[in-house]
Amino acid sequence: MNSAHFLIDIGANLTHPELNKKIDVIVDNIKSANIEKVIITSSNTQDTKEALEIISKYPDLFYTTVGFHPHNAKDYSSKDAVEIEDFLNNDKVLALGECGLDFYREYSSKEEQLFCFEQHLEIAKTIKKPIFLHERHAFKDFVDMLKKHKDGLFKYVVHCFTGTKEELKTYIDMGCYIGITGWITDESRGKRLHEIIKYIPEDRLMIETDSPYLIPHNINFKHDGINEPSYLIYVAETIAKCLNKDINYVKDVTIRNTKLFFNINE
Repeated sequence: MNSAHFLIDIGANLTHPELNKKIDVIVDNIKSANIEKVIITSSNTQDTKEALEIISKYPDLFYTTVGFHPHNAKDYSSKDAVEIEDFLNNDKVLALGECGLDFYREYSSKEEQLFCFEQHLEIAKTIKKPIFLHERHAFKDFVDMLKKHKDGLFKYVVHCFTGTKEELKTYIDMGCYIGITGWITDESRGKRLHEIIKYIPEDRLMIETDSPYLIPHNINFKHDGINEPSYLIYVAETIAKCLNKDINYVKDVTIRNTKLFFNINE
Protein backbone atom coordinates (compact mmCIF):
# COMPACT_ATOMS: atom_id res chain seq x y z
CA MET A 1 0.00 0.00 0.00
CA ASN A 2 1.38 3.38 -0.99
CA SER A 3 0.68 5.63 1.99
CA ALA A 4 0.98 8.71 -0.22
CA HIS A 5 -2.50 7.89 -1.51
CA PHE A 6 -4.19 7.28 1.83
CA LEU A 7 -5.16 9.15 5.00
CA ILE A 8 -5.77 8.33 8.67
CA ASP A 9 -8.42 10.16 10.70
CA ILE A 10 -7.06 10.46 14.23
CA GLY A 11 -10.36 11.58 15.74
CA ALA A 12 -13.93 10.68 14.77
CA ASN A 13 -16.84 10.47 17.22
CA LEU A 14 -18.42 7.43 15.59
CA THR A 15 -20.33 6.42 18.72
CA HIS A 16 -22.39 9.58 18.25
CA PRO A 17 -25.94 8.45 17.38
CA GLU A 18 -25.95 10.37 14.07
CA LEU A 19 -23.03 8.28 12.86
CA ASN A 20 -23.41 4.99 14.72
CA LYS A 21 -26.93 4.48 13.36
CA LYS A 22 -25.54 4.38 9.81
CA ILE A 23 -22.12 2.89 10.51
CA ASP A 24 -22.27 0.52 7.50
CA VAL A 25 -22.76 3.48 5.14
CA ILE A 26 -20.00 5.39 6.95
CA VAL A 27 -17.66 2.44 6.41
CA ASP A 28 -18.48 2.23 2.70
CA ASN A 29 -17.77 5.95 2.36
CA ILE A 30 -14.49 5.59 4.26
CA LYS A 31 -13.30 2.87 1.91
CA SER A 32 -14.34 4.84 -1.17
CA ALA A 33 -12.43 7.88 0.10
CA ASN A 34 -9.14 5.96 0.61
CA ILE A 35 -9.15 6.41 4.38
CA GLU A 36 -6.84 3.67 5.64
CA LYS A 37 -7.68 3.80 9.36
CA VAL A 38 -9.95 5.75 11.71
CA ILE A 39 -9.44 6.23 15.44
CA ILE A 40 -12.81 6.47 17.19
CA THR A 41 -12.68 9.13 19.91
CA SER A 42 -14.16 8.12 23.25
CA SER A 43 -15.53 10.70 25.68
CA ASN A 44 -16.26 8.24 28.50
CA THR A 45 -15.94 4.51 29.14
CA GLN A 46 -19.36 3.77 27.66
CA ASP A 47 -18.12 5.28 24.40
CA THR A 48 -15.15 2.93 24.51
CA LYS A 49 -17.44 -0.08 24.94
CA GLU A 50 -19.55 1.04 21.98
CA ALA A 51 -16.44 1.75 19.92
CA LEU A 52 -15.13 -1.75 20.58
CA GLU A 53 -18.45 -3.14 19.33
CA ILE A 54 -17.94 -1.22 16.08
CA ILE A 55 -14.34 -2.44 15.91
CA SER A 56 -15.49 -6.05 16.34
CA LYS A 57 -17.41 -5.66 13.05
CA TYR A 58 -14.60 -3.85 11.23
CA PRO A 59 -11.34 -4.84 12.95
CA ASP A 60 -9.11 -3.84 10.04
CA LEU A 61 -10.40 -0.29 9.88
CA PHE A 62 -10.95 1.10 13.38
CA TYR A 63 -9.21 1.76 16.67
CA THR A 64 -10.37 3.75 19.69
CA THR A 65 -9.32 5.60 22.86
CA VAL A 66 -10.46 5.57 26.49
CA GLY A 67 -10.97 8.49 28.82
CA PHE A 68 -13.32 11.20 30.06
CA HIS A 69 -13.83 14.34 27.98
CA PRO A 70 -13.81 17.45 30.21
CA HIS A 71 -17.55 17.81 29.57
CA ASN A 72 -17.94 14.43 31.29
CA ALA A 73 -15.52 15.12 34.13
CA LYS A 74 -18.48 15.44 36.52
CA ASP A 75 -19.16 11.72 35.96
CA TYR A 76 -15.58 10.63 36.67
CA SER A 77 -14.50 9.15 39.98
CA SER A 78 -11.25 7.54 41.05
CA LYS A 79 -12.75 4.06 40.70
CA ASP A 80 -12.98 4.66 36.95
CA ALA A 81 -9.19 4.60 36.77
CA VAL A 82 -9.16 0.81 37.09
CA GLU A 83 -11.55 0.36 34.17
CA ILE A 84 -9.57 2.83 32.06
CA GLU A 85 -6.35 0.95 32.75
CA ASP A 86 -8.05 -2.34 31.81
CA PHE A 87 -9.18 -0.89 28.49
CA LEU A 88 -5.65 0.37 27.80
CA ASN A 89 -4.47 -3.25 27.82
CA ASN A 90 -6.55 -3.80 24.68
CA ASP A 91 -4.49 -3.54 21.48
CA LYS A 92 -7.38 -1.72 19.78
CA VAL A 93 -7.33 1.05 22.40
CA LEU A 94 -4.48 3.20 21.18
CA ALA A 95 -4.55 6.21 23.50
CA LEU A 96 -5.75 7.71 26.76
CA GLY A 97 -8.40 10.37 26.22
CA GLU A 98 -10.11 12.40 25.06
CA CYS A 99 -9.16 14.31 28.21
CA GLY A 100 -8.23 17.85 29.16
CA LEU A 101 -9.96 21.12 30.02
CA ASP A 102 -12.85 23.03 28.44
CA PHE A 103 -13.83 26.28 30.11
CA TYR A 104 -15.80 27.49 27.09
CA ARG A 105 -18.86 25.52 28.12
CA GLU A 106 -18.56 24.38 31.70
CA TYR A 107 -20.70 21.25 31.47
CA SER A 108 -18.47 20.12 34.33
CA SER A 109 -17.10 22.59 36.87
CA LYS A 110 -13.50 23.76 36.67
CA GLU A 111 -12.73 21.87 39.85
CA GLU A 112 -14.21 18.64 38.45
CA GLN A 113 -12.30 19.10 35.20
CA LEU A 114 -8.97 19.77 36.90
CA PHE A 115 -9.38 16.70 39.12
CA CYS A 116 -10.34 14.46 36.20
CA PHE A 117 -7.54 15.74 33.98
CA GLU A 118 -4.91 15.26 36.66
CA GLN A 119 -6.17 11.74 37.31
CA HIS A 120 -5.76 10.95 33.61
CA LEU A 121 -2.21 12.29 33.62
CA GLU A 122 -1.41 10.09 36.63
CA ILE A 123 -2.75 7.07 34.72
CA ALA A 124 -0.69 8.11 31.70
CA LYS A 125 2.50 7.82 33.72
CA THR A 126 1.87 4.10 34.20
CA ILE A 127 1.37 3.26 30.52
CA LYS A 128 3.28 3.57 27.28
CA LYS A 129 0.42 4.83 25.19
CA PRO A 130 -0.12 8.40 23.99
CA ILE A 131 -2.65 10.93 25.27
CA PHE A 132 -5.39 12.49 23.16
CA LEU A 133 -5.84 15.99 24.57
CA HIS A 134 -8.63 18.58 24.46
CA GLU A 135 -8.25 22.24 25.40
CA ARG A 136 -10.68 25.09 24.84
CA HIS A 137 -10.57 28.48 26.58
CA ALA A 138 -8.41 26.92 29.31
CA PHE A 139 -4.91 27.36 27.94
CA LYS A 140 -3.07 28.51 31.08
CA ASP A 141 -4.51 25.88 33.44
CA PHE A 142 -4.11 23.23 30.76
CA VAL A 143 -0.44 24.02 30.16
CA ASP A 144 0.28 24.34 33.88
CA MET A 145 -1.18 20.88 34.48
CA LEU A 146 0.73 19.36 31.58
CA LYS A 147 4.00 20.92 32.73
CA LYS A 148 3.42 19.64 36.25
CA HIS A 149 3.27 16.04 34.97
CA LYS A 150 5.25 16.32 31.74
CA ASP A 151 8.34 14.40 32.82
CA GLY A 152 6.39 11.20 33.42
CA LEU A 153 4.39 11.27 30.21
CA PHE A 154 4.97 9.40 26.94
CA LYS A 155 3.53 11.27 23.92
CA TYR A 156 0.57 13.60 23.52
CA VAL A 157 -1.43 15.29 20.79
CA VAL A 158 -3.48 18.46 21.19
CA HIS A 159 -6.42 17.58 19.03
CA CYS A 160 -8.51 20.11 17.09
CA PHE A 161 -6.01 22.93 17.57
CA THR A 162 -7.57 26.36 16.90
CA GLY A 163 -5.38 28.62 19.03
CA THR A 164 -2.91 31.44 18.55
CA LYS A 165 0.66 31.42 17.25
CA GLU A 166 1.92 31.89 20.83
CA GLU A 167 -0.15 28.95 22.08
CA LEU A 168 1.06 26.80 19.20
CA LYS A 169 4.67 27.66 19.98
CA THR A 170 4.14 26.69 23.62
CA TYR A 171 2.68 23.34 22.62
CA ILE A 172 5.46 22.65 20.14
CA ASP A 173 8.12 23.57 22.72
CA MET A 174 6.47 21.08 25.11
CA GLY A 175 6.77 18.32 22.53
CA CYS A 176 3.08 18.17 21.62
CA TYR A 177 1.80 16.83 18.34
CA ILE A 178 -0.95 18.90 16.73
CA GLY A 179 -4.23 17.71 15.24
CA ILE A 180 -5.91 19.89 12.60
CA THR A 181 -9.62 19.61 11.72
CA GLY A 182 -12.06 21.15 9.27
CA TRP A 183 -11.85 24.34 11.33
CA ILE A 184 -9.03 25.32 8.99
CA THR A 185 -11.42 25.24 6.02
CA ASP A 186 -13.59 27.99 7.54
CA GLU A 187 -12.47 31.20 5.82
CA SER A 188 -13.52 33.34 8.80
CA ARG A 189 -12.84 31.27 11.93
CA GLY A 190 -9.95 29.34 10.41
CA LYS A 191 -8.02 32.22 8.89
CA ARG A 192 -5.52 32.36 11.75
CA LEU A 193 -4.69 28.69 11.22
CA HIS A 194 -3.91 29.45 7.56
CA GLU A 195 -1.18 31.80 8.72
CA ILE A 196 0.38 29.73 11.50
CA ILE A 197 0.13 26.11 10.35
CA LYS A 198 3.56 26.52 8.76
CA TYR A 199 5.02 26.66 12.29
CA ILE A 200 3.97 23.08 13.02
CA PRO A 201 7.05 20.88 12.46
CA GLU A 202 6.55 18.42 9.64
CA ASP A 203 6.90 15.47 12.01
CA ARG A 204 4.25 16.73 14.49
CA LEU A 205 1.29 17.29 12.15
CA MET A 206 -1.78 15.02 12.13
CA ILE A 207 -5.29 15.49 10.77
CA GLU A 208 -8.79 14.56 11.86
CA THR A 209 -12.45 15.20 11.15
CA ASP A 210 -13.85 15.34 14.71
CA SER A 211 -16.98 14.10 12.98
CA PRO A 212 -19.92 14.56 13.20
CA TYR A 213 -18.75 18.08 14.08
CA LEU A 214 -16.72 20.66 12.11
CA ILE A 215 -17.74 19.62 8.63
CA PRO A 216 -15.28 21.12 6.11
CA HIS A 217 -16.46 24.29 4.40
CA ASN A 218 -14.79 23.41 1.11
CA ILE A 219 -16.96 20.37 0.35
CA ASN A 220 -18.11 20.84 -3.22
CA PHE A 221 -21.40 18.94 -3.15
CA LYS A 222 -24.71 19.11 -1.30
CA HIS A 223 -24.58 17.44 2.11
CA ASP A 224 -26.62 17.12 5.29
CA GLY A 225 -24.19 19.06 7.49
CA ILE A 226 -23.05 15.95 9.35
CA ASN A 227 -19.30 15.38 9.13
CA GLU A 228 -17.79 11.92 8.64
CA PRO A 229 -14.30 10.46 8.16
CA SER A 230 -14.65 10.24 4.37
CA TYR A 231 -14.51 14.05 4.29
CA LEU A 232 -10.96 14.10 5.68
CA ILE A 233 -9.55 14.79 2.21
CA TYR A 234 -11.04 18.30 2.35
CA VAL A 235 -9.04 19.06 5.48
CA ALA A 236 -5.90 17.74 3.79
CA GLU A 237 -6.55 19.84 0.69
CA THR A 238 -6.76 23.07 2.69
CA ILE A 239 -3.61 22.19 4.64
CA ALA A 240 -1.78 21.52 1.37
CA LYS A 241 -2.92 24.88 0.03
CA CYS A 242 -1.82 26.71 3.18
CA LEU A 243 1.60 25.04 3.12
CA ASN A 244 1.93 25.41 -0.65
CA LYS A 245 2.54 21.66 -0.88
CA ASP A 246 1.20 18.87 -3.05
CA ILE A 247 -1.73 16.99 -1.52
CA ASN A 248 0.24 13.73 -1.58
CA TYR A 249 2.89 15.39 0.55
CA VAL A 250 0.30 16.11 3.26
CA LYS A 251 -1.08 12.58 3.01
CA ASP A 252 2.37 11.03 3.27
CA VAL A 253 3.53 13.18 6.18
CA THR A 254 0.37 12.84 8.25
CA ILE A 255 -0.04 9.11 7.77
CA ARG A 256 3.61 8.52 8.71
CA ASN A 257 3.33 10.71 11.81
CA THR A 258 0.08 9.04 12.86
CA LYS A 259 1.42 5.50 12.55
CA LEU A 260 4.51 6.36 14.55
CA PHE A 261 2.59 8.32 17.20
CA PHE A 262 -0.10 5.69 17.80
CA ASN A 263 2.17 2.71 17.09
CA ILE A 264 0.01 1.43 14.24
CA ASN A 265 1.85 -1.40 12.54
CA GLU A 266 -0.97 -3.03 10.59
